[in-house]
Amino acid sequence: MLFSQALFLPFLLSTFLLWLPWRATGRKLVLVAASLVFYGAWDLRFLLLLGAVWLVVLLVPQAMARATTPAAGKRWFVGGVAALLLLLFFFKYFDFFLGSLGVEVAGALRILLPVGISFYTFQAISYLVDARRGKLEASRSPLDTALYVTFFPLLLAGPIEKGARWLPQVQQYQPLRWQNIRDGVERMLLGYVMKVGIADTLAPLTNDVFARSGTAGSGELWLGAVAYSLQILTDFAGYSLIARGVAKLFGYEIIHNFEQPYFSRSFTEFWRRWHISLSTWIWDYLFNPLTSFFLRRIAKLDLPDVKQEMRLAYPAAAMTTMLLCGLWHGAGFTFVVWGGLHGLFLSFERLVIFGNKSVARRKPIRNAAQLAKAVLATAVVLLLVTLAWVVFRAASLGEAAVYLQRMFTAGGWVVQPRDLAVLAAALVSTVVIESVLYARRDEWFFRFAGPWRGLVYAAAVMYVIVFGGGSGNVPFIYFQF
Repeated sequence: MLFSQALFLPFLLSTFLLWLPWRATGRKLVLVAASLVFYGAWDLRFLLLLGAVWLVVLLVPQAMARATTPAAGKRWFVGGVAALLLLLFFFKYFDFFLGSLGVEVAGALRILLPVGISFYTFQAISYLVDARRGKLEASRSPLDTALYVTFFPLLLAGPIEKGARWLPQVQQYQPLRWQNIRDGVERMLLGYVMKVGIADTLAPLTNDVFARSGTAGSGELWLGAVAYSLQILTDFAGYSLIARGVAKLFGYEIIHNFEQPYFSRSFTEFWRRWHISLSTWIWDYLFNPLTSFFLRRIAKLDLPDVKQEMRLAYPAAAMTTMLLCGLWHGAGFTFVVWGGLHGLFLSFERLVIFGNKSVARRKPIRNAAQLAKAVLATAVVLLLVTLAWVVFRAASLGEAAVYLQRMFTAGGWVVQPRDLAVLAAALVSTVVIESVLYARRDEWFFRFAGPWRGLVYAAAVMYVIVFGGGSGNVPFIYFQF
């Protein structure tokens, strides 16, 4: 079941009406049951995997808490994380690694590729890590841990919540509040504008151009690259808003996942604004531990100071982290190379541009020279991000190489007026939305005074109806991850 399918809204309304009359335990039971129906609608076998993840989340933290020695607690922790990673590896990467070794794999294993497995396994790992670090107490409640794992707005494509933030919300009673309904509906409406009204309209254009990358002219290839860059932003940001809006209806506050990433002036800033739930996850649980790991080993080289040690440790940790981040996105070399490119971008700007200076999320602009510098930096980051998206979107590294090479050499800059119009409408709409949110420093696009709010609501609904090109038939891009 997709958020953008017509079936979802009746499902959501039914779930809300069933949830409404109950108190704490009853409401949790309704949400767990609805989540199982929501996920089982894809394939009932997926529920077995979800059950396995739930058992790890339920049993391992309790065993860690009961352990009589630190070594025993560590063994439980390592075993739990290993079990979750093994499930992820088997279902998502087994075919990929065998294929990379030249081993042909029968199609049977490909039948069961659980939707959203990367998201809920990472969320489960977060719980184990936070419990190990003492940031939360292990829950003994089968119901709370079940809701932690299965909550349907987060189940398919995140955002990825952390244990220390998400479990306390799950454990609390969430009363009905009008403000939650208003906030939830506004988030959902803006999400549908971005997903159905913008991303789905761009999908046929990008699919066509990438399918013809070997014959299309440079103009069409640049058009396709820009269109996909817009599509993946509005698709995933729109999905995240819908998910956060649905969660808010039931009283839960889910982490903000996008903050105008294409306005970033550096790649460090980009990753603080893009897929925030994943970037903070890999920062806390992967990058920081890897940096410490490399620093301990580099310290044996007896370099003059910590600054020199960081010049080696940072790129090593950044490259390792981003290569794994790319692999997390998909079992394919295109994703690994995409992650490697971002690792290079991050390492270059840290070593050459910023050094040991901190990188501001939105550095103030005080004069014309700073404005020109900011515009240039944003343009460079956006250009390289767009070119990297070509590798991410391509079916193979060979196709990506052909596409990128022909963007600069194929010639032929004529594009179809209709394609140009579709891209222009999507670009203008995205810039308006992102600019308003950036200027306000919040996510409440519809908070206009007086009658203007009603007019903007109506305009948003009409935009979805008129421009909604996919009519619910275009899957969310990140479902495959």
